[in-house]
Amino acid sequence: MPDSKVTINAQTQVYGIFGSPVRHSLSPLIHNSLFSELKINAVYEAFEVEKEKLGLAFEAVRALGIRGVNVTIPHKEAAMNFVDEVPEDVDRCVGALNTVVNRNGKLFGYNTDGKGFLTALREELSFNPEGKTVLVLGAGGAARGVAFSAAHAHAERIFIYNRTHDRAVGLGGYLEEYFPEIEIEVLENLEALKKEKIDLVVNATSCGMHASDPSPIDLHLLSAKANVYDLIYAPAETPFLKLAKKCGLPCANGLGMLAAQAAVSFELWTGKREGVRERMLEVLKACRF
Repeated sequence: MPDSKVTINAQTQVYGIFGSPVRHSLSPLIHNSLFSELKINAVYEAFEVEKEKLGLAFEAVRALGIRGVNVTIPHKEAAMNFVDEVPEDVDRCVGALNTVVNRNGKLFGYNTDGKGFLTALREELSFNPEGKTVLVLGAGGAARGVAFSAAHAHAERIFIYNRTHDRAVGLGGYLEEYFPEIEIEVLENLEALKKEKIDLVVNATSCGMHASDPSPIDLHLLSAKANVYDLIYAPAETPFLKLAKKCGLPCANGLGMLAAQAAVSFELWTGKREGVRERMLEVLKACRF
């Protein structure tokens, strides 16, 4: 791992992550490691930002000249209200952001979750959503990114389940507007899955971040062998992934996605791309969760 010591001076560029909670985030570790290794005079900090103070936080980005921020739970959707422009069509469709770039006081929003998610599926599970059936657990900003990515990659069917059914209905309807050719179904309960062949199950909820959390789904409900992906990376093995392994299902946690989406953010901020994802993943794998 590169020397993580950062020398702060008057020219140091500031980056960070907005979230609540955010102290568990590994983003400062991977970005600061790459800044150090590539000799970029910059520092990346974690900022605990409550929902009602998100607008003030983005004003601080402008006022203090913070060069860029990542946005995580629970702010990904609300962040759309505080940027000046979302350049990419697919990011506007998703309706959630995880990366903001400050260009001379104008804030540009992006969603790198989708690219990171598809890269992780390809690299860790050798999985391509094209022509497949995908079950997305959750309906928040992360779930939006996953669902839109699967649709954009030409999944044949997408099921959505969320504890708050109305939010799942909202996401399903939103998806149908942009992908009328794809069969979208919102589930009221998971028992309906017994008669369905699911190729990929994705946990895009926060269930599993705490030791007392149950698995968000009983994988025994599935009628066929599915790939399992959990966006959570700490702990490294959630109850969801433990159950997947017990069932003999191919599975992976969110570490690969974290590295892949972070690398896209890093490129947006610095223009550096070559070898960044691979080095970030090495840094993450050296951690103990």
